Amino acid sequence: MASKKTALVLSGGGARGAYQAGVLKYLEEIQFTPDYIAGTSVGAINTVAIASGMNSNRLIQLWQNIERDKVFQYSIWRMIWRFLTRTFTPIVDISPLKDLLEENINLDSCKSSKQKIFISAVDILSAELKYFSNSQITLAHILASSAIPLVFPWQYLNGIPYWDGGLMANTPIQPVIEAGARDIVVVLLSPVGADMHLETPRSNRDAIERVFELSLVGSYQMIHRFLQMEREKIQKMSPIEGFLYSFGHETSSIRIRTVAPTRNLGLGSIMNFSKKQSNQLILQGYEDAKSQLK
Repeated sequence: MASKKTALVLSGGGARGAYQAGVLKYLEEIQFTPDYIAGTSVGAINTVAIASGMNSNRLIQLWQNIERDKVFQYSIWRMIWRFLTRTFTPIVDISPLKDLLEENINLDSCKSSKQKIFISAVDILSAELKYFSNSQITLAHILASSAIPLVFPWQYLNGIPYWDGGLMANTPIQPVIEAGARDIVVVLLSPVGADMHLETPRSNRDAIERVFELSLVGSYQMIHRFLQMEREKIQKMSPIEGFLYSFGHETSSIRIRTVAPTRNLGLGSIMNFSKKQSNQLILQGYEDAKSQLK
């Protein structure tokens, strides 16, 4: 019997993406080598990096060398111009990010990789979520998937503007399920997805932060709940009925394991591209994976 296809799904979450490098280190230790990888936003960057040949040590090294000025440039004059002209102008210039990706990611290796990957982006004109795989992916596709609305500039793909895929599917599980993956490890970048008790927000800031965290895990919660309902439905059937139903509904055999931060990271962590935070998140990702995947 052929072994079950495996997949790794990497959520979006800005500078929190360093956490996924730590998780990857543990996955390598337990020899979990995914057949498919899917990512959105910073998860898309990590996805393409892995498919291009980066192991956990190289990905960790990349994150440890990241500083804000290597990702984007911010100018108060840009903000003033935006206000005066009343035209859309992104808050930051991502030229440094383009240079960083060009220097560190080998797209030719990604195209020839045995691991099939998917990264997502949103077509601004049609409001469609679209997925792109190995042979399609260019630097523009990576930047489109990670184009945080209003903050980063949208990216044109075949003349069409695209924004961050996290707008509609921050945790892109669907494409790996459709590809046939049945053993899936999902790496979230929000503590809301972890098995932890959340307190009632105590201030407006707390409420805004909670809303943001919920937006990061919405697509994950929807698919996870659907699969749970499928399993519960089968459990209520007789053994024969359950077997026949499972034979026609392969989603009932899907196993999803989740790794997520077990502490609040704060809104500021999203754009905090610093060595200090990266090192903290890498270590946390490794320890959380070790604990949660047991």
